[in-house]
Amino acid sequence: MTIFSRLFSLFPLIHISIIMLSSIVWIKSGNLLGLVGLLSSIYFFPLGCFRILCFITPIQEGKSNILEKKFSPWWAGHQIQSLFIAVPMFESTLRIIPGLYSLWLRAWGSQIGKNVYWTPGSIHYDRNLLEVGDNVVFGERSLSVCHVITPKEKSGELTIAKIRIGNNAFIGAAVVLSPGVTMDPNTFIKAGTRVYPFEHIKADSSA
Repeated sequence: MTIFSRLFSLFPLIHISIIMLSSIVWIKSGNLLGLVGLLSSIYFFPLGCFRILCFITPIQEGKSNILEKKFSPWWAGHQIQSLFIAVPMFESTLRIIPGLYSLWLRAWGSQIGKNVYWTPGSIHYDRNLLEVGDNVVFGERSLSVCHVITPKEKSGELTIAKIRIGNNAFIGAAVVLSPGVTMDPNTFIKAGTRVYPFEHIKADSSA
């Protein structure tokens, strides 16, 4: 990982600082423009930075050594998303309004179908790496993670793979979806199940 990659570790602090500054401006102004500025600092600032990052150096699926002296687009993108992971309230609010969270994920680069239900307590890392069909339900406290880092031969092997979910699938409460997981249409995963990397949930063998 290069020094430039490590500099992205400061992004969450910068993000918080901008939100605090916008909050002060809004409180002092007390007008709608100040509120728009606050919401933009929370949501649109990191989204814009992420889109610029992906335009310059796209985040690719596959394996790499996260510890090698090479810029890691995934690491940079992960830092840009860090505040939403640390403070789930920001995104939980979006899930309350039908369709808004799906629109949010599409803006990050994911492919999201119609009529997807995201419970307020579900958590989704790697907002650009989801492919979700129509009429899918994510249960409370379900989690999707499209990356895993594994110690291997004195290196940190980073695996990045999309999670792909077919139409009419149901993900139960507290289910964990790992990188590379594929769910066929009309499949069901019962509550509390840990689905391991690259596991394929077939229609005739729902977990």
